[in-house]
Amino acid sequence: MHGARALRLAAPLLLTGCVGGPTPTATPATGAPAAPSAAPGGAACAAQDSTQRLRFVSSFWLNLHNALYRDARRQRGRTDESLGARGSVPHDTAAQRALTDDERARWQRAVAYYERSIVGDELGDSLVTRVNDRLAAAAPDRSLSDDALPAALRAALLDAAPIYRDVWWPVHDRHNAAWIDRARAQYASRGRCEGDTLAAALGTTWTTEPIRVDATVYASWFGAYTTLAPPHVTISSTAVGSNGATMLEVLLHEAGHVHLHAVDSALAAEAARQRRVLPAELSHLVLFYTTGALRRRADPTYVPYAERFGIWTKSRTARRHRGLLAREWQPWLDGRRSFAAAITGVVAGLPRR
Repeated sequence: MHGARALRLAAPLLLTGCVGGPTPTATPATGAPAAPSAAPGGAACAAQDSTQRLRFVSSFWLNLHNALYRDARRQRGRTDESLGARGSVPHDTAAQRALTDDERARWQRAVAYYERSIVGDELGDSLVTRVNDRLAAAAPDRSLSDDALPAALRAALLDAAPIYRDVWWPVHDRHNAAWIDRARAQYASRGRCEGDTLAAALGTTWTTEPIRVDATVYASWFGAYTTLAPPHVTISSTAVGSNGATMLEVLLHEAGHVHLHAVDSALAAEAARQRRVLPAELSHLVLFYTTGALRRRADPTYVPYAERFGIWTKSRTARRHRGLLAREWQPWLDGRRSFAAAITGVVAGLPRR
């Protein structure tokens, strides 16, 4: 999402989010983007220093927040996690011991607060901008005294924190640490050069500032989301989509949200010029298509995330636009068309106002 706008394809299929920061209104002033080149081979990728691109973190407060949010959603009967977000979470993250009666009551009070105040506003900015980023930045002590959180939220977190720290956090932190080790290895092998290729395909260059990547056991019902002010990625360490073969694509996709400004701006300007209706989620579909296509270019046997987990088939909007992107956007990725011509072609396939 940009701002508090959710990127939906079709309820209840929420894709990875992108929240915070203004939507750009102009393409970069550096001239027309150069055609993205094929990703270098594995050896060339491995030889490049990727240590400063992504900064991996396992944050106590953010994990607590997401654990309470998960339990609150389940208490409301919301078990609509997307295919890529599923995994053996109950088995992998079982409590180290049973809760006492007092602990169970206190935990339930915090979950009830989340059910009333967070889950009910999950498409607004409270979940991500006002809560997620602030908790990720909070000092890892026991006070939350340095963070400008709503008083009721702080009280719920502080009441639940000792329970979470003793019962679940050691398990969750171990899962996060193991996932971070795997993610670093995946990104070190190919991530830098494929990240550069992705940024070029989106008409820009990779950000000079490291992007923070938080590992949490639960990261929304889609398994990952991104905020923009500052760039911040949150990814589930247990979701099936963020592990195994699709791990690198998820990392690139989420970081790609930070680099969508040129595509967003170009689509908006061209839609206004052609008087076409621009779907709010189109640039996100461009990102799905591009990351999948570039990963498959690097590995012809690779099955992209959107195909593996049914993104293209579970939404009418996605089905309608997949063919359009294959016809009009793919030639840009292949170096057979300019960025501007590809944008023009994509927009020309949209409905008129």
